[in-house]
Amino acid sequence: MYELDVVAPDSLGRFVYRWYGPPDRPPAAPVRPGVPEALAEWHRLQARYTYPLSRDHEMLPPGGPRFWQGATDWYAYDADAHRAGDPDPEVIENGEVRTGLPLSRFLVYAAVYEATYAPLHGLVLMSPPAGAIRAVKVRLRELDDGLWQWPDPDVRYFGDDDLLAHLGPDRIVVAARHRDALGRFDGLALPWDWDSRAL
Repeated sequence: MYELDVVAPDSLGRFVYRWYGPPDRPPAAPVRPGVPEALAEWHRLQARYTYPLSRDHEMLPPGGPRFWQGATDWYAYDADAHRAGDPDPEVIENGEVRTGLPLSRFLVYAAVYEATYAPLHGLVLMSPPAGAIRAVKVRLRELDDGLWQWPDPDVRYFGDDDLLAHLGPDRIVVAARHRDALGRFDGLALPWDWDSRAL
């Protein structure tokens, strides 16, 4: 997951390709003019994959300021930024709380969030017992970029070539590109609340 250690302009495309593999659809028509480039790139990438890149939240069609919707609504710009034609506007939570994140970085976060929280293969343990987080952490590598400590520095992202994990005092959430990658955690004998292999 080296493309996530330092989030760069090409991180979104590189991550999507690494996690989901080569696209299975041809390029789509261009996104309409006036949509910030980072959001246009998201929609171009999504159009290339049959498997949806956003499954936990809904990625809304480009056009308005609201672009990602779940329990919280995420806006790509406020009225002032829109009038100024900001090419990489700050993301606003619920239309009023500034995140401090430009859209280009936020969309990398959104892609990793979706891969982690809506995987085909994964493990989840809420309210983990003492020692469980450390036991999982030592089998992974913390992602270096400061983005992966947002919005709560106590809950951080970890990864490896085939794994992503979001770890904090209240959760262990692990996603895998393929089923076999989860075997790395089998010796821990943790009481998983969800293990995709048990389905």
